[in-house]
Order: sequence, then structure tokens, then C-alpha cells
Amino acid sequence: MIEQCGGIPAVQQMLSSRHSGPGSFTTTAYDFFTYKVDPVQWASVVWEQWSLLRHNFSLWLAMLGKLRTRDKLQFISSDPLCHLCQNSSESHAHLFFSCAWSSFFYGKTRYWLKIHSSMPTLNRAIRVLHNNKKRLQPRMRRVSLTIPVYLIWEGRKKQANI
Repeated sequence: MIEQCGGIPAVQQMLSSRHSGPGSFTTTAYDFFTYKVDPVQWASVVWEQWSLLRHNFSLWLAMLGKLRTRDKLQFISSDPLCHLCQNSSESHAHLFFSCAWSSFFYGKTRYWLKIHSSMPTLNRAIRVLHNNKKRLQPRMRRVSLTIPVYLIWEGRKKQANI
């Protein structure tokens, strides 16, 4: 970053010119050096305050595609079939919405919460449940996604004896 700005003297000059206003130099330097990214659209669903942190964390890993499903562990495991249904190759897409067992589980949850929209993928479920409303029903619907993802992943781990 220093090289991109033209060296240390140029960075010092840039920081001192930014510090001409109110506030501490540390705050100004921190704001300058931190990497800024646009927040992801699904953050309000994944990090719902009413959910348990372990549920949020599991959903976050699932959204990033970082759970250790069999398609990611092919170099270790010889059997790529899903532990829950034994019908298809296990992947994030299969495990959470295509698997017969998890589809049944989600169907019951959606019926109970009166969610009539189709949710064939995690991304679609996030779009359906994404809103910033603080009322009881929208919040419970967001929590209703974190809990099944956690329970499905935990059930899969128990079946796999991990």
C-alpha cells in the first residue's frame, strides 16, 4: 500500500492532510488503512441477534461454501454419497435443499411458519428472508433458517461419525 501511494513521505503527507479536521490521529490512520468492503446482502439473516451463535456460524460457513462436505473431501473419502439420504453426491447444494431428508425438514418448517415462497437454495432462502424488520414474525423466519442449517449439519456429522 505504501508503494502504491508513492512511498513513506507521500503516505505521511496524505495522513497529515487528512488529519486537519477534528478527531484523533489514530482514528484517521485506522480509517485510512482498513480494507473497506461492501456488506453482503445476507448478513442480516446470517447474523440474526435472536439466533444462537453456533447456529449463525454454521449458516455463515454454509453461505461461504466452507463446510467440509464430501465433495470437498474427495481426496480423503472414497464414497461421495450423502450420509443422510444415500442417493446423491454430497455437496452444500445437495445437503441443505436437494437431499430428501433435509427437503422434508425444510418443508415442515416452511409450512409451520407460513412461508409460501420456494427456497431451492441457500441464496434463494436468504433473499426470501432478507429484510431489516425488527418485528417478531420476520425475525422468527430468519431464525428459522439458522436452526435447520445447524441441525442438518450436526445430523450429517453424527451420521458420518466426525
